[in-house]
Amino acid sequence: MSTAASAGNFASIIIDDLGNNLEYGQSIIRLPAKLTVAILPGTTYAKDLARLAARNNKEVMLHLPMQSVEHHKDSPGTLSLHMTEKEFSRQLRSDLNSVPYIRGINNHMGSLLTRHPGHMSWLMDELSRRGDLYFIDSKTTRKSVTEKIAAEHQIPNLSRDFFLDPDEKENTLRNQFDRFIKKIKERGYALAIAHPYPKTIQFLQGHLKELREQGITLLPVSKLIRAAHEPPINRDKEREDKHVACTGATCSRL
Repeated sequence: MSTAASAGNFASIIIDDLGNNLEYGQSIIRLPAKLTVAILPGTTYAKDLARLAARNNKEVMLHLPMQSVEHHKDSPGTLSLHMTEKEFSRQLRSDLNSVPYIRGINNHMGSLLTRHPGHMSWLMDELSRRGDLYFIDSKTTRKSVTEKIAAEHQIPNLSRDFFLDPDEKENTLRNQFDRFIKKIKERGYALAIAHPYPKTIQFLQGHLKELREQGITLLPVSKLIRAAHEPPINRDKEREDKHVACTGATCSRL
């Protein structure tokens, strides 16, 4: 048995893009598992879903909108490259204060902004001042510098390993979930992101139990970060670099 396996196998699943649809958000939050929910600022149901999540023992994140390479319509609260440091910090603080109960943040879109060290330093400076938040890189671009900048600012951080629903193909959820489980067993932990699509909700309802059956403990992201960096466990240092291209409706805006 590997060192990682003997120490226990752990996983987290973040559900992105909550806040615009009350029914889908409620369905995710009521799943009997320790999912982490990432809620968009400035959305109709952001506060209601955050409160519901807290009552149902779900960890809450801010799903922070950042500028993408493609020129899509910005989400409310988007951080962009043209902002001055003062504008950037003001908008970031507004976003952080817009969703209650947050324990960390991850980027919504951001394939342009997350490759810029200056702007990411502004972000991590603000998180350092808060002192109580972690950062998850959604990895919308392989050119992202957020992991490096977060480490420099001593911000607890991880990067996602898989999107569970990167496209709308029939077998994608099954295939990605299997890859997720395989990665957990190889390294001892893994982090996946999914979205509140009807097919995804249905799949999770039917298959989350497989994690427990495989000896995998599903953790809130804050606990996975600690588990992933716990010494003296000899975790595999190589990051998974074979991410499936994200081609679904939501992913096209990354």
